[in-house]
Amino acid sequence: MLCIDMEADSANPDQCDALLIPGGYSPDNLRAHEGPVRFVKQFMEQDKPVFAICHGPQLLISAGKLEGRKATGWKSLMCDIKYAGADFVDKEVVVDGNLVTSRQPSDIPAFIEASLKMLEEVRAKAA
Repeated sequence: MLCIDMEADSANPDQCDALLIPGGYSPDNLRAHEGPVRFVKQFMEQDKPVFAICHGPQLLISAGKLEGRKATGWKSLMCDIKYAGADFVDKEVVVDGNLVTSRQPSDIPAFIEASLKMLEEVRAKAA
């Protein structure tokens, strides 16, 4: 099911198969609101695929879900990711369990490839 037309306060992670957190400044704006942060936290707790690129990890940081993980993100987030308890890896794509992260727009091909691979693996397990 696509949950793109729902507000975070009314969205239910049970109704969605994966979560894409785009980059840009929207993650910084969204992390100031309880609904999006709660939604991301619930999604991570359900161990469903989560894809975050560029500034996307900011929502994961606010949800308290990067501790003990490996992740990457936009270069200005390196300290934030580390302070959140994650191992910052400066690579075009980092896969850690259900989480796929990338640094920047030039990493999009590798990000898409890793994200699609994870979705294929999830589909194969469900079959």
